[in-house]
Amino acid sequence: MSHKRSAIAVLAGLVACGLTVPVSGTATAAPLTRTLPPDRAVTLFTGDKVVLGGEHEVTVLAGKGREGTRFSYYSDERGDIHVIPEDARPLLRADKLDRRLFNVTQLIKNGYDDKTRADIPLIVSGGVGLAKERDLPSLNASVVRVDKAAGLRTFAAADKIWLDGPVRASLDKSIPQIGAPEAWNSGHTGKGTTVAVLDTGIDATHADLSDAVVGAQDFTGSASGVDDRDGHGTHVASIITGEHAKYRGVAPDAKLLNGKVLNDFGSGQESWIIAGMEWAAAKQGADVINMSLGGSLPSDGTDPMSQAVNRLTAETGSLFVIAAGNTGGMPPSPGAADAALTVGAVDHNDALAEFSSRGPRWGDNAIKPDITAPGVDIAAAKATNGRIGAPVDPTHVRLSGTSMAAPHVAGAAAIMAGIHPSWTATEIKSALMGSAKPNPSLTVFEQGSGRLDVAKAAKQPLRSAPASINAGVALWPHHDDEPIRKTVRYHNSGSAPMTADMTASIRDPHGNPAPAGMFTFSSPSITVPAGGEAEVVVTIDTRVNGPDGFYSGVVEAGGVRTPIAVDREVESYDVTVNFIDQNGNLTPESEIRFVEMDIRKAFIPDNPTGSLVARLPKGRYFVDSGVDDPGNRITLQMEPEFVVSSNTTLDIDARKGKPIGFTVDKPNAKAGTAFFQFARKTSWPGGTGAGFLWPNFDGVHVVPSQTSAAPGQFTYTTQTRMAEPDGNGGFTTSPYMYHLNHDVDGRVPDSLMVRVRDNQLARVRSEHGTTAPGSLGARDSIVTRPLPYTLDELYTPDFPWYNKFSQQSSDGSPQSSTRTDTRRSYKLGPVVTERWNFGVFGPAFVPQPNTVNTSAARAGDVMLFNFGLYADHDLRRTGASNDTGSTTLYRDGEQIGTEPWSGYGLHTVPAGDAQFRLHIEARNQLEVSNKVVVDWTFRSGTTPAQQALPLMAVRFAPAVDARQRVSRLIPTVVPVHIDHNSGGQARSLSVQVSHDDGLTWKAAPVVNFNGKWFTVVSHPSSANTVSLKASAKDADGNAVDQTIHRAFLLK
Repeated sequence: MSHKRSAIAVLAGLVACGLTVPVSGTATAAPLTRTLPPDRAVTLFTGDKVVLGGEHEVTVLAGKGREGTRFSYYSDERGDIHVIPEDARPLLRADKLDRRLFNVTQLIKNGYDDKTRADIPLIVSGGVGLAKERDLPSLNASVVRVDKAAGLRTFAAADKIWLDGPVRASLDKSIPQIGAPEAWNSGHTGKGTTVAVLDTGIDATHADLSDAVVGAQDFTGSASGVDDRDGHGTHVASIITGEHAKYRGVAPDAKLLNGKVLNDFGSGQESWIIAGMEWAAAKQGADVINMSLGGSLPSDGTDPMSQAVNRLTAETGSLFVIAAGNTGGMPPSPGAADAALTVGAVDHNDALAEFSSRGPRWGDNAIKPDITAPGVDIAAAKATNGRIGAPVDPTHVRLSGTSMAAPHVAGAAAIMAGIHPSWTATEIKSALMGSAKPNPSLTVFEQGSGRLDVAKAAKQPLRSAPASINAGVALWPHHDDEPIRKTVRYHNSGSAPMTADMTASIRDPHGNPAPAGMFTFSSPSITVPAGGEAEVVVTIDTRVNGPDGFYSGVVEAGGVRTPIAVDREVESYDVTVNFIDQNGNLTPESEIRFVEMDIRKAFIPDNPTGSLVARLPKGRYFVDSGVDDPGNRITLQMEPEFVVSSNTTLDIDARKGKPIGFTVDKPNAKAGTAFFQFARKTSWPGGTGAGFLWPNFDGVHVVPSQTSAAPGQFTYTTQTRMAEPDGNGGFTTSPYMYHLNHDVDGRVPDSLMVRVRDNQLARVRSEHGTTAPGSLGARDSIVTRPLPYTLDELYTPDFPWYNKFSQQSSDGSPQSSTRTDTRRSYKLGPVVTERWNFGVFGPAFVPQPNTVNTSAARAGDVMLFNFGLYADHDLRRTGASNDTGSTTLYRDGEQIGTEPWSGYGLHTVPAGDAQFRLHIEARNQLEVSNKVVVDWTFRSGTTPAQQALPLMAVRFAPAVDARQRVSRLIPTVVPVHIDHNSGGQARSLSVQVSHDDGLTWKAAPVVNFNGKWFTVVSHPSSANTVSLKASAKDADGNAVDQTIHRAFLLK
């Protein structure tokens, strides 16, 4: 029977010095990001699985029926890794697919990994042949779920597919701070208005919210219904309309709609939020809709939630008040929407909160947020079943975030809607922004128009349209700029005409006043009739000499503030790019990415015709480009340092591409994988680059670079593993395997075929054991043979390699896997022998150079455990089996949480120092180590940064044969090693042995000779198996008790 090689590949991630060469699996990778735990898998909606492994290398397994699929990847300017199947690239170019679908870093961070969920939720416009979960009329789209095991086969038929992305809640003095009591004294309390709170639900039984909730619906499918089991929504609701002597809401007489769009842990999906928005606006007719939530990445305002905000605002008149986000960076969706009133957070002194997201908006540099409000240490209602917040009293807690700022503004909007029931959302937004109180030390990109002042808004008769002005970009050079003219219309809702002087308070990019004459008005003053309107034209003359960059500030008339900004473009040039196919014709089947290496910004211009003009600031760029040709051919061109200092042209010409690959002494050797990578260092840590993984080098052409980088700044890498094919698409009979790597510094060379001689390579004889009859063993996802077997391996010497082994049943079902967790290099010289898959198998902690070991770690008060319990005897390796089991954490004897997997857990623990116990059980169907039970006890306290937890693992290495056996006729000397996850040294060790599967135990002698531990085990003649139990303790009292049933066999 022929066993075809699985379509597995490994891509590279980022390290501090830039993208590094992959080295295992068919190609492996170095650290992707230190914040991601190892061994996390996420299956893309295409059915292709991406796995993060040792030191966070990334392995790609093509989905069923997609064997041979070619993958590319790139690291974006944030350091996120995107893994893209070849058949998705044209649809990404056509903007038919959401790029987040392939952002592996964010998918795993946001809970789309395979351990967390078995499907991928999508928002789809157009048909894909799957059952709809719900319709989203505001987007003309529907929600579907793709089973990861099956993947989506017909995605090309859709008009647009978005990830149904993650959304989270954006986490006594504040009410007077915004002038609410003054508004109440004038009789303005929000009476007659309705505010929808789209959040984690509302505790309608709370005394502060008695009779406030007039409608509710759950969009999350939570077992708790519309009740708030998190606490965020109740806190937000009471800021809007709470009735309490001390903690009164902004609009105490407004009524509430409870739209539960976030689950009991404060998270949700975009489709839940959009469905809630449609319910609140289109079906319930809410005057104001508060959304103290947001996505995880900056948005340009064209994402699904932002589109829904804009459309529903226009169709229903509801005002969406949305938190700006708590990242300190650019606002995410849905706060990026044009129509949203986006709210940043300030403290009680009107200083901007450190966490408050700020503009400009990603993509077009528009002004966001629009306004600020108090959001630091806000006391409000505690949900009866809530779990968040610092207690103030039994029924109130304190929270901070733009989540707390937004409901202050929503309450103020309800007051304005009560005063002016005929006003539109746009008019209320303008009135609140125009009356805000500025902090002179902040820019409009930080505070919008300023801090909310509802008392002034309730009295001020003037308002402007638009509420803010984005004057766009004035292209460099500026001596011939056309003046930019923007009309501002003022409306007077008062009973008397108003005359006001026009003033402008604008800062240049350095914070100094804008030069005289750059901002002028068509009239020095304006008179607005009672109940009428008047216009003034603001002229922005960027020909006036001044520094290049953003000019921002406010235009003011009669106390009405209108934020304004213009980009006086820095020195920039037009770069014309022509994409030329093999026939010499322009082709749109191509793409390019410019990464500015000094300002951490990427430019990906559209290419509808095969020729484009990219407008780029003067600077140094890494260029990543390619042309797809018919016949399964791709031509890549990478420029290590493309300098933009004038208008220029760059031809990406497929006719100049050259084939790449390796030739070796063995004439029948063929590539089992082809990995090629372009890694560029930048001014920021991590660098940038691009990489490609194909089953072989067929069809790959690369254009020698026209530019070069300084030594050590750019590396072109080709890498392969080669073996002898079996004629059936696999390598099931190959007696050898090549591991070849070739690096070129500074540029892509003219010669791209690499000739390697066997005598230039390090040689290794590798033995591969078995733990189950009839099993197959796969080395580095290339050679797959019946076990046991021996392999001759040839390595590029003095290069750090990662290697892997996996065992599977005869039908391909996984049984176990082992990998090197630290790089190993090989030297020229005598043949080296290695043994793979030889026991004893058990838990392991392999030190990670220059980084915190994330196998078991604590960051603040969050603990992560993520490790396997089936590492073989080699101290450089970790491993896991296809097991069942559980992981349970205890703190001072009280259970914190349990997970239905062995070796994995993510737990938030109470602050402070305590004694912990971690209990793990794992069972499998293999012949050895079929049951592993481990208890760790250790002390841990709150950490200021991520720290490894002091766990130990006892590892045994008897001289077993390839079937995990030793002779029962003589005592077995068993070397023992104790792994330490966080350093340290074992103080004591004891070992017990059982020959009846753990029914009875007896002590085994333990000796320490020259710092190395040994035990000796004698065997009864009737015994067939040996089980081992070990207990170890370090100098700090941390301990491990581990039991390995059937550790090895007897013969």
